Amino acid sequence: MNDQAYTLRRIVRDGRAASMPQVIAVTSGKGGVGKTSFVINAAIILASVGKKVLILDADLGLANIDVMLGLTPRYNIQHVLDGECSLREIMIEGPAGIRIIPSASGIQELSDLSPEQQLTLVNALDHFDDDIDYMFVDTGAGISRNVMYFNAAAQRILVVATPEPTSITDAYALIKVVHKKYGINRFALVVNNVRSKVEGDEVAHKLSTVCEKFLGDVFLDMLGSIPHDSNISECIKGQKPFVLEYPNGEVAKRLAGVVKNLDRSAPSSDGGNLHFFMRRILLNEFKGPGENARHSFSRT
Repeated sequence: MNDQAYTLRRIVRDGRAASMPQVIAVTSGKGGVGKTSFVINAAIILASVGKKVLILDADLGLANIDVMLGLTPRYNIQHVLDGECSLREIMIEGPAGIRIIPSASGIQELSDLSPEQQLTLVNALDHFDDDIDYMFVDTGAGISRNVMYFNAAAQRILVVATPEPTSITDAYALIKVVHKKYGINRFALVVNNVRSKVEGDEVAHKLSTVCEKFLGDVFLDMLGSIPHDSNISECIKGQKPFVLEYPNGEVAKRLAGVVKNLDRSAPSSDGGNLHFFMRRILLNEFKGPGENARHSFSRT
């Protein structure tokens, strides 16, 4: 098949341009802040209003999107790497029609794939022509090379933090590394597990202040805060999405507000559609971040 001809057929469908999905990396400096729960519930909110949403489970060492939804995928991205399945064949459907590309625990980093494996995934992507409005990339936590690659390739980077001092410090460390290494200066922020809206705003102000002081031109777009609710933990234990169990609760309402604000936030980069994102990941177009990047607020 002629690659150029195939691409043209993808771009022109019935006289209109193919869909250009927003690729949003949802990330955190510290684990345990509710990042994966946010991804799942935000995706369901978008799907409930008719958007086509895909989730890529990019926490390659500790994949858990499927676990949190009580799903048991037969195949995962390792089967694509091995040439056994296409991306469409490994996708599974979740609540409200969201689609998920499941990962597998313990597989090697995408950035360390062999040229043959990279080519396999790039080819799989070139023949993945499903219409998608949004793709959420649920990254691992921290500042490992793989996490950085996913963030730097996405159109939008959404950082999830909590009011805990360690979470705030690690969120700053992540923002600093992405900014210093890849020149990205716009980030969206969601503060989770707050006791009040005021507390969420205080966290955003603290992060914005330290970014302005030490990083200069970094801009944080506060999308909103999510209140603490003990029912969230119960839903996670029961493998049920919170917004479906408590659709009229305050958490669901605040989440819907965050999702609405996401559309009006400025992109982190000028790329970010599905093919752009995966090609940047697979073709290794970045330099790895330095090892010693974690800094406290008292250091530049």
